[in-house]
This record gives sequence, C-alpha cells and structure tokens, in this order.
Amino acid sequence: MALENLTPSDEEIKSAPNPNYLDGDYLKGVLEMTFRDGNPVAEKLVEEIFSSRQIESIYLVGAGGSNSYIEPVKYILDKYCDLRVERINSTEFETRRPKPVNEKAVVLFTSHNGETEDTVVAAQWAKTTGAITVALTAGHESGLVDACDYLLPYSKELPGMPKTMVAYLFAAHFLKRSGSPIGAQLIADLEAMPAKLHDIKNAERERGIELAHKYKDENIYYVLSSGILSALNYQYSICIFNEMLWLDASDIHTGEFRHGPYEVADADMAYVFLMDGGDNRKLDERALKFTQRVTEKIITFDAGKYNNVSPLLSPFVIGVTWYWFAHTLSVLREHPLSVRRYMWKVAY
Repeated sequence: MALENLTPSDEEIKSAPNPNYLDGDYLKGVLEMTFRDGNPVAEKLVEEIFSSRQIESIYLVGAGGSNSYIEPVKYILDKYCDLRVERINSTEFETRRPKPVNEKAVVLFTSHNGETEDTVVAAQWAKTTGAITVALTAGHESGLVDACDYLLPYSKELPGMPKTMVAYLFAAHFLKRSGSPIGAQLIADLEAMPAKLHDIKNAERERGIELAHKYKDENIYYVLSSGILSALNYQYSICIFNEMLWLDASDIHTGEFRHGPYEVADADMAYVFLMDGGDNRKLDERALKFTQRVTEKIITFDAGKYNNVSPLLSPFVIGVTWYWFAHTLSVLREHPLSVRRYMWKVAY
C-alpha cells in the first residue's frame, strides 16, 4: 500500500478517541497507585543491584518519549552522585556500543509497552557485555523484559508520568543508599506529589484552555527549555506537536538559543517556554527576555511559580500545566492525540 493512502480520512480523525487524563481525580489516583506499588520495588531492586557488585556507570536508554522521560533522572544523578551517568537513544546505544558498558555498568532500558524494537535489540546487546540490565516498562510480559535481568514495572493506566515517577524512585533510592540526603527527601516529595499535582492541574486548567484558543491556528512552534526540563522541549516537539498533532515544531535548549536559532525569530513565530524553577532558570529568562523584544506570540509554562514543589520535580509540574494546552489544542483543531498516520502501521 502506498504510504499516502495510510492517512486517515477527516471523519476517521475527528472520531478517534481523545481521553483527557486530567479529568477529575484520575491523575491523582494513578500516581498514588504508582508510588504505592513502585516505591518498595525500586528500593528492593536498588539494594539487589548495588550490593551485588561494584558499579561505575549508569546508562539510561530509550527511544522517543521514553528517551526524554528519563532525562530528569540523568540530571539528578549527575548532580548528586559520583558515578558516570549517560542517557542515549536505543539505536545509537547499540550501534555505538560504549566501552564502559560492561560488568561494572547498570543499564536502565525504558519502553512503555516493552516491545520497542530498537530498545529490545539494545538490551540484547547490553546483556552480552555482562552489564546489569533493567527493564522500566508497563509491558510486564514483553520482549524487553525477556531481554533484561530485572523488571522495574509501572501501570499502563497513564502514559508518561508513572514511568517518570518510577524512574525517579530508582534514582532516589540509589542516592539514599549512597548516603545522599537528597535521596530520602526525593522519596518524601514524590509521595506528596499526587496531591500537589492535583491542585496544580486544577489551578492551571483555565489558563491552558485559554492559551490553546489563542494559539490554535499556529502552524509551527519553537519549544525552549533547559536543565532538568531540557528533554521536555524535545518530547513536546516530537511527541505532541509532530506525532500527535501533525504540526511542525522545533526544540531548542535556551543555552543554545543565541548561538544560531534566534536568527530566525520574528513577529509571526510562536514560542513555548518551559521555565525551570531551579539553577537553570537564568538561562530561560535570558532567552525569554530576548524573544519578548521580537514577538508577542509567547507561551510560558513556569514551574517556578509553585514554590511548594522542589525544583527537582519541575517536570511533573510542567507536565500537567502543558497537558491542558495540548489536549485543548487537539480538540479545537479536531485532531485527537491518539491519531497516527504511520506509527504501528508500517515497517520502518
């Protein structure tokens, strides 16, 4: 079949399911369940792995959204532990075959359904090196689980946030075991996160809907962030705008904005800023200040406005404030977030 024939009809697109994960108490309930079930598993797993041998490096491996969801874990581990920590795309991991991936390495592979071909192949290679392999997945019976030594599970109930929470718990228990006070604090903060996020998502509802109405007719978006949010701009660009809404988008690190990308800034361009609440905020503010001199088409989602949430948990805050905008945009453009043209349909 020709690829152009795979595009759904307008009627098929409009009638596709489009659940809003922020309705009611759903988000709070899923994350409470995720913490309740994931915390003891992560603690036990960390103890088994790091008591079994000397570990010198941790690799975080995934593709697409799964790859970006684990960037905050790299940020936290880079900041608070002495081990080498790398995040890398699944295919690149297998083709590059880093030499530090050996019996002194832990490799955490993530795939929502556990069947992402690139990630399964990468895990199979890592297993041959003697590295300890962990499958972070909702696909509890899957090719990825079969390829790895350990399973770090989460529920399929909600894409994204449960995965991030369980990955955080892995990092937090490792830091706690290593003697860093950040570890225990992170665990306590994660336990309190569902209730706080529930309040934040209610507080952000009207603004997110209003922004979607205002910017629904834009055809290209530039998404900027840095620090612990430095993979969310990538995720929102390729997963939400490109994959789910079929819109053009580009992701830019705010520290790189002045080194080329700001040359194309003009009054007709729409910019989305994901504002860090921590150490990198000055980078975001500098880029934002310049952009405000060029255009009024600026959307900001600011984790820093919620000072009762640790900056290390900024990705969770941005996640709910962003989702109101993204979901409403999909409704207004009559393009549900579940629609795909090629994904899961064609060989690649």
